[in-house]
Amino acid sequence: DVFRTIVDKMPRLLIPIINEVFHTSYSQDEEIVFLKNENYSTDGKVVTDTCMVICNHMYHIECQSRPDSHMEIRMIEYDFLVALNNARKVNDEYVMELPRSATLYLRHSKSTPDFLKVTLLIPDARNTDNVRKVTYETPVVKVQEYTKEDIFKKDLIAFLPYYIMRYEKQLPFISKDKEKLQVLVKEY
Repeated sequence: DVFRTIVDKMPRLLIPIINEVFHTSYSQDEEIVFLKNENYSTDGKVVTDTCMVICNHMYHIECQSRPDSHMEIRMIEYDFLVALNNARKVNDEYVMELPRSATLYLRHSKSTPDFLKVTLLIPDARNTDNVRKVTYETPVVKVQEYTKEDIFKKDLIAFLPYYIMRYEKQLPFISKDKEKLQVLVKEY
């Protein structure tokens, strides 16, 4: 809900995230064109967190509270639906461009990968014995790895609402200790 509010009310906060994840250098003044976030698959309606175009490049960002064992499949499904919805015919063939995608994990563990990966086996229409292997990777952003200094230095203000989550396991103990609570309040 917080991420959705950021997307709806403060979309400019997404530009530093795009710059961080995809090593771009868009200015805060770049035009952001949002694509529809409701798509339809054979199983029904699929809703993405945000799909947008900046400088003719499509981006797709999903925000997850914790790792999900099926996220790799969901990401490629979402990205394929975005590509289908934006397919264009060039001469005698269709061109489908997958968006540049990433997943923001608000919580993660030591086993959380840096990239979500799906290997596609694409048959060769000219030679049925050949199959091309393509690994589809989407970067994972582990929000809790960003210090408050990183957040401000990199202008990742959209990460601030999640900063306190790094203390959630300690909160029962902090709330019983006035000094620790004061330190947390001062830091936050």
